[in-house]
Amino acid sequence: MDVFAYEPLGFEGCLVKIEVDLRRGIPAVDIVGLAATSVRESRERVRAAIRNSGFSFPQDRVLINLSPADLPKEGSLYDLPIATRILIASGALPDCGKPILAVGELTLDGHVIPIRGSLPALLKASSSGIQDYLVPQGNLGEAGRQKSGRLYGISHISELPSILLALREGKSLGNQRQEGTVARLGPAAGRGTTSGSDSNAAVQGLDFSDYFGNSAVVRALVVAASGRHNVLLSGPPGSGKTMAALRFPSLLPDLVEAQAQEVAALWSLRGKVYGDSPAGSRPPFCAPHHSASLEGLVGGGRPPRPGEISLAHRGLLFLDETPEFGRDVLQALREPLEQGSISVVRAGMILRYPADFQLIMAANSCPCGNLGNPAKTCLCSPLEIQRYWKRLGGPLLDRIDMRIPLTVPDSEAVVDKPIWTQAQLRSMVSAAVAIQQERNSRWGGIYNSRLTPDRIQQFCGLKPRLQVEFRAKAQELGFSMRACHSVLKLARTVADLKGSDVIDEDSLEEAIGYREFGDGSNYWPF
Repeated sequence: MDVFAYEPLGFEGCLVKIEVDLRRGIPAVDIVGLAATSVRESRERVRAAIRNSGFSFPQDRVLINLSPADLPKEGSLYDLPIATRILIASGALPDCGKPILAVGELTLDGHVIPIRGSLPALLKASSSGIQDYLVPQGNLGEAGRQKSGRLYGISHISELPSILLALREGKSLGNQRQEGTVARLGPAAGRGTTSGSDSNAAVQGLDFSDYFGNSAVVRALVVAASGRHNVLLSGPPGSGKTMAALRFPSLLPDLVEAQAQEVAALWSLRGKVYGDSPAGSRPPFCAPHHSASLEGLVGGGRPPRPGEISLAHRGLLFLDETPEFGRDVLQALREPLEQGSISVVRAGMILRYPADFQLIMAANSCPCGNLGNPAKTCLCSPLEIQRYWKRLGGPLLDRIDMRIPLTVPDSEAVVDKPIWTQAQLRSMVSAAVAIQQERNSRWGGIYNSRLTPDRIQQFCGLKPRLQVEFRAKAQELGFSMRACHSVLKLARTVADLKGSDVIDEDSLEEAIGYREFGDGSNYWPF
């Protein structure tokens, strides 16, 4: 019987085969195979857990090999597979004759406590042909997103004999051991993973039903949600930047099952549970503080973990007070914005994490925040304002499709009722998304913001007269080639909201208006 563990390296990770050899000699336990200190420490945890659970620890020299031997191993998730393989080698447990994945950390009394990365471990094992999985009871919630194979939750290693015996005889365990179901054994024990995040909790229940006085901003955000375009919101304090960004997720359509599983796997690698249940499918929302480090935002560390941009995969990343973020942190966003993933180099290894997120940045109009507020006076010099906006950097700004200036609404506008209901906004976005999914079904149903140059030519063509006008306007505003492509993709989204196959003059003019500010030396829109 082969017992496998899991090493979370990057998004996919690697399976590690646990081999045990018992031989005569002075009783001792040796672990080979590039095991880090955290793995070597499992020798004593496993020994104590086995003895305190009613089993006899072998009075032999125990050699444990972690294969492949050239792969560094870290963490405490090797405890359960090592204990299982030792008990099988000593004859204390039956050999079921089937390969099995086991992950979990042991306490000294034999309880199995949850670990991070259980869902990615199951996905990797399933893709490698393994159909039997043993995970801590506390990880069953996220592990339940893996639909294939047989999943067993365990809270104490004394439950191992009944599990392996059932596997060997092909019998149900209780009345729940079926293909693709969860067998629950006893109460959950030990520590659990963190459920949800503060950012996601902050936007639950928020929508645009209470957003008054800025219908043009709501329209722009509907365009952004329909095509997954990146957005910069700029304006003085009180203009509604943060309020609009926190309500933006309410416009986004639900994730399909495969996307939700991918997001849940990334969250699992950070020790968090995505959604309240295996059926949770809302796009994730992440809003890191401006003091976030480069490692915290893009990922890395030891052991390597995904950063906030990966937790926002398939969802929204919101950077409030964007110019206050470190310049190296902001510039690190350029690669994932283009590629939809991030590569982290650590000790000669390249670890890849998905990071296909939609970005919303919010910034004051100037360092003091009063520029653009008719009731206050800005004391910032033009040089100070230019330095403030240059913190974002031209290359990053060039990747932002929409730049939306906001002003403080007057007292009359604040009490005005919204033009659209929340249901109407969601319906508009859903209809435009459906058009894009159908048009781009050959390429996985990508959004307009991800159209490549050849597909821009195919789907975003202009009539000859509009082409001439667009070239003149682009030259006047100093648009780069990327900016021109952004305008065409935006125009395509505006036309999709109309249900039109053709980009007309109004759609192009609206798209240019969203891109007009923030290019060249025009860093502020006031």
